[in-house]
Amino acid sequence: MKFLSAILFVFTLFLTNGESEFRESFSTETYNDILDKAPEYYLLEWKAGTKLSKRKAGLFIKIDSFDDQEVAVMVNGNQDPVLYASDVSTPVCADGECKLMHIRLYWTLLGEYAGFDTYPKLPLTKHDHDEFRKEDYEKLHKLLADDKSILKRRRIDELVEEPVMRNVNGVDALSGATVAEVKESVVSGALYSCYVAWHLTHGTIRDEIKTHTLSTLNANMLTDMLYSQNTDYQLFALEKMDSSQFIEHHSQTVRIFKTAVPLVRSIIAKEMPEKFRNRPELQRPFWEAFPEIDIGSRSLLLRHLESAPPYVGDIVSAQLGSMTKNQIAVFLEFLSPKKHTPELLKNLHSFADSENEAYSYLVKNYLEEHVP
Repeated sequence: MKFLSAILFVFTLFLTNGESEFRESFSTETYNDILDKAPEYYLLEWKAGTKLSKRKAGLFIKIDSFDDQEVAVMVNGNQDPVLYASDVSTPVCADGECKLMHIRLYWTLLGEYAGFDTYPKLPLTKHDHDEFRKEDYEKLHKLLADDKSILKRRRIDELVEEPVMRNVNGVDALSGATVAEVKESVVSGALYSCYVAWHLTHGTIRDEIKTHTLSTLNANMLTDMLYSQNTDYQLFALEKMDSSQFIEHHSQTVRIFKTAVPLVRSIIAKEMPEKFRNRPELQRPFWEAFPEIDIGSRSLLLRHLESAPPYVGDIVSAQLGSMTKNQIAVFLEFLSPKKHTPELLKNLHSFADSENEAYSYLVKNYLEEHVP
């Protein structure tokens, strides 16, 4: 309690003496309403020629006793939302001293951290008034990108060792060193700035942004997300797309299926049979990618054997060597004499006769029981 009381006392003095000076200095440094280049520190891809303009979204961040600070939506030439941004200015108090942190934060359309810009004349500083160096900004960027940071689970007073009393400018204040388990992830000498920035970025504004995006969602936005390199965007788009959109963007969906992380691929594996039910030829690239994908996605595809096009038996039987014992058993259980084709039987016999396949006996047993 002594620690928090000291900080609160100094913070009150700061607001009394420094707020008007802050407002005057910051008003000359805010970014304009156009964003035509990638932020200094940015997680998303930035396409050449992109030009975004600021539009009100009715979203705000509450920062201590300052007025609510606006979170605007950045829109493209079609007025479609692309990014969210806020010019944040907030006091950061430590060791009995309060300073202002000025930073422009960016969020993705789903409310995740996207990046930040700094103000040339208002750099971030540490406790000893040293300005952030390039490596400090990069460390902050990495920290803000970690939504599971230890900062999420700890109060600020739990991140410093037992404080000691010291006198700063005639004011009794408490000072403590950063605890070891968080030292590596925060900027040295700027724990409080890192803590405040992380909680502003990952606070309730995230859900509010996603809600706003859902209220403005359209086909153009879904398409942009699908073609993005961002995994969260791809996953979101795939879950929202209807059958006609799956067909329209078939080539991109196939590309994602072959190259994406298993979580994204699993959504396609689940949705593909239903989305392409009336276009069986469009399912072929997904089944042909069978040996290239992860085990989990293969199992998801095999669940759809009963409703799969007839040619799938030929494709899968040629990939028995890439399957687990259980997957082979599932495939063989699906087969019946009426599904036998010359190509499928050739593949089964080839696998059964192989001396290098551990599960060849499963296929051999099946052939003995079902093929004269």
